[in-house]
Amino acid sequence: MSRPVDGAPWPTASTRPVVLLGWPVAHSLSPVIHNAAFREQGIDLVYLALPCPPEDLGQVVHGLGATGAAGANVTVPHKQATAELCDRLTDEATLIGAVNTLTWGPDGLLGDNTDAVGLADALQADVVVAPGDHLVVLGTGGAARAAVVAAGRLQCRLSVVGRRVDAASALAELGGRAGARSPAAVDVADHATLEGVVASGRIVMNATPLGLHGEELPAAFHALHPGQVAYDLLYPRVGGVETPFLRAAADRGADGFHGLGMLVGQAAASYHRWTGRSAPVGVMSAAALAAIAHREA
Repeated sequence: MSRPVDGAPWPTASTRPVVLLGWPVAHSLSPVIHNAAFREQGIDLVYLALPCPPEDLGQVVHGLGATGAAGANVTVPHKQATAELCDRLTDEATLIGAVNTLTWGPDGLLGDNTDAVGLADALQADVVVAPGDHLVVLGTGGAARAAVVAAGRLQCRLSVVGRRVDAASALAELGGRAGARSPAAVDVADHATLEGVVASGRIVMNATPLGLHGEELPAAFHALHPGQVAYDLLYPRVGGVETPFLRAAADRGADGFHGLGMLVGQAAASYHRWTGRSAPVGVMSAAALAAIAHREA
């Protein structure tokens, strides 16, 4: 799987693809991140973003396996549907109930999920989480599922905020099974309770798409104070612009982090599964930041 020597034509007829399946995927930094790592370590793989409508997912996954793809990442909206296409799931993918990493091997298609591992690593690097720290998660979708499992891995106290209390309760229970302390669900419409919960959180996390196009979060999330951490799982996509959530945190003296650390963390775990090598995380992060800066310019 070594890449041809410098100066030789590349990719070649023997270069194997790794793809990102999603709908849409044009905004993704994953090709930049992974191709930088492949170049750094001289691996003869190429990473491509492949837009895939939901109705074509099964055919595309089957075709990738038949044509010798080395692996794939899966993003919105395919993570849960892809799990049903796998021959085997890792314990992590089974726990989270979704797949973001595919690997074809002698035993068929293996589905894994590296999102929670990537987020836990990013949180430790950015914030240094201590057991018992209160993590408040807004959202009940795929990103929130990874977030509550990460909370469990880090033994955080957990509150899940959602528009549907039943969905928030299910995720709180999932976080509890993963090891989170005192998991609880909060109705986003219960303003009094929400204000108290958010105010008590050490880390307040947006695990929804809100903010991608300038949307604001519920008012309590824009009222953080010094000593709190705003953690937005969205990462800069256009011009490096911060979300309203992160801008409000900065204005009020709270710390803020975006989701690039999670993106690189989950990418590094996927990379190791495909290649058997430790990912060059510094190279991956630098490539992502350079791509964001280029967009901004």
